Amino acid sequence: MTLRKSFAFGALMAAVAAITPAYADLNGSATAHVRVLVNPNVGLVAATPTVDAGTVQTGNVTASIDFQVDANKQEVSFQVDASALYKGNDPTGTAVAPIPLLLSAGVVVQPSNGNATNGHSNTLIYLGSAGPAVQGFPTTPTETAQFSSSQNNHFSQIVNVKVTWNQADAELPTGEYSGVVQLTALLLPS
Repeated sequence: MTLRKSFAFGALMAAVAAITPAYADLNGSATAHVRVLVNPNVGLVAATPTVDAGTVQTGNVTASIDFQVDANKQEVSFQVDASALYKGNDPTGTAVAPIPLLLSAGVVVQPSNGNATNGHSNTLIYLGSAGPAVQGFPTTPTETAQFSSSQNNHFSQIVNVKVTWNQADAELPTGEYSGVVQLTALLLPS
């Protein structure tokens, strides 16, 4: 082959290579590492939204309220807001005095599988100040205390809350008196 023919053949091959599509591999793969951070969370619900505390003429009356608490941490802090009991479920009514909380009794908080920590009693003391309005009812708040679960690094159980009122008026009109009890659960930062 002459130089000229060689050159022409090389040019022809270069032209063919330039117009021939280049194929990639028919399959391939790549891997990415994925991570996620699970944040602390807590949820709670009143196991029985309406609690019948019984009847009273005069004296103390105690309501025992169960809350289901579920948290992905084993330590949860609890605080309670409770109202007086109002005739006719009317916290704005002034014609009949409400049945007041027995502030000296505090509020007993008892998890089914846990207890208060740091040497604290399971009885939360009322702070004596005005708390938030809960469903329109003025409340009195308790202190906040930390509780620990005996479960494996989570808190998923019934928490029983006992609140006491004192009906001292022998001439209080008959009828139904009602109020609210709110349990608040707080998770401490990790």
